[in-house]
Amino acid sequence: MYTQVHALCEEAQQGTSDFCAPATLYSRLIDDLSQLNFADADDRRAFPPTLHSVLSKHGLFGLTTSTEHGGLALPLQEAIDLISATASFDVSAASTLVIHNFLALPCIEAATHIPEQGQVMWGATHGDLCAFALTEPGAGSAPRHIEASAFMHEDRVRVSGRKIWIGLADWARWIVCFARASGPDAKGRVVGVLVDRQAPGLKVTHEHRTLGLRGIIQNTLEFQDVELPGAYVLSRDQDGWGAAASSMNRGRIGVAAMGLGALERAIQVAASYASQRRLGKLRMIENSYIEQLFGQMVLRREVVKAMLGASCRLVSAQGAPNVHLASATKVLSSEWCGLVADQCVQLLGGRGYDEGTPVAKIYRDARILRIFEGPTETLLSHLGRCLLSRATRDEIADLFLSLGAAPVHAAAIEELAGLNEADGAVLIYAGWLTTLGLAQAVISAGCFSASDCPAADLISSELDILRARAPARLSFEGRIRASRTLNTFLHDAASSIRSPVLTDDYLKLVQYV
Repeated sequence: MYTQVHALCEEAQQGTSDFCAPATLYSRLIDDLSQLNFADADDRRAFPPTLHSVLSKHGLFGLTTSTEHGGLALPLQEAIDLISATASFDVSAASTLVIHNFLALPCIEAATHIPEQGQVMWGATHGDLCAFALTEPGAGSAPRHIEASAFMHEDRVRVSGRKIWIGLADWARWIVCFARASGPDAKGRVVGVLVDRQAPGLKVTHEHRTLGLRGIIQNTLEFQDVELPGAYVLSRDQDGWGAAASSMNRGRIGVAAMGLGALERAIQVAASYASQRRLGKLRMIENSYIEQLFGQMVLRREVVKAMLGASCRLVSAQGAPNVHLASATKVLSSEWCGLVADQCVQLLGGRGYDEGTPVAKIYRDARILRIFEGPTETLLSHLGRCLLSRATRDEIADLFLSLGAAPVHAAAIEELAGLNEADGAVLIYAGWLTTLGLAQAVISAGCFSASDCPAADLISSELDILRARAPARLSFEGRIRASRTLNTFLHDAASSIRSPVLTDDYLKLVQYV
């Protein structure tokens, strides 16, 4: 597959060294994407045949990369707009852009010591796909649990280990792999290593057949003593987690942009159907309940778009994503995209469940956004811990202050006073307070009068719903009852559910857990 992609890349590069202005680029990209059959690609679990050349032709493999390396050097907001536009056609295609541009490429661009870095970067911005290999069976994406090793001795490095669910892996020209340093001079830190996809010892052993996101390949990779020059260690100081974390924060903004594009398309399809479908004497869209439902969907879109805009402005001002705002934006976009996709499937009835309509595919694709670049619960726990911890509380306070919403932060701290900071439910609750509080701050900053802003009313309503299930309301006795209920079910299921199919599926699942 790599050779096919590379051939398309070379074909697209001929006579396409000059890229157009962002507004024109956006329009031309939309025109080209509208000609592709993404539904067929979803069935075949592969790119549409000409997608790679379309993206390469418009320079989308170098969205924010410097012009010196053949990129477009776009501001983040303009890059995000292009990713959202692509996601409105196909989330798999947009995911390709996020993995390549926001996860892998910045790690390579920052490592100026790499031999022939200019050639590597030029090829990457013109279509040589780059993958980002972090996730492992026993670690997920948690750096402290990474087991893949990078044995470093003198001027060589030898990589061994296993990575799973690696997007673009078998199509990539280069793979940014993260492993734990070992050897005489190593300190056990996480390092990033640039690996040639065709390097001896690197094997693709499995293609994951995912629920959605079927247009992009995802693989298990086996690194079996893959030996490389020491110069291909991206982080020369052996502290590669900083580079990975920076890429993942930018990747969260990219995932949020994907959610926005998918959400917008779902609303568009459902509204078009509701405008024609009749319920009695009225069109469906004239039903007051459905009218209000669409109104809420559009408000959610406005909030996500505002959050993305604020995230991009902070990147422009600070040179790097704010980890807390990026996480909150990703949480809100992915959760609300899933909610809106579900509501749109429901509005279309049987047609929404039919693969012939776009919302079924959007529904499947949207599900992964709540997991990519940090599951919702992990990010909420992180935000909650940062809000409550004395060591990081000032970071959150400064962010709210920069958004002109210091009272919102103070109110959240006061509300959480006295709760058990080690309780997982409290951390999730605190994370939601932070996320919705930041959304409230961003929306209020963009309104002349927050009291007259419908989006602000939506967030206030979400906060009311959240507070109604605050963890402090669940008594100790209630938690005991919940635990007993689960244990009773598991005991009953152990004797009543003995399907061979379930057993086989479980054995297959164990390989990847």
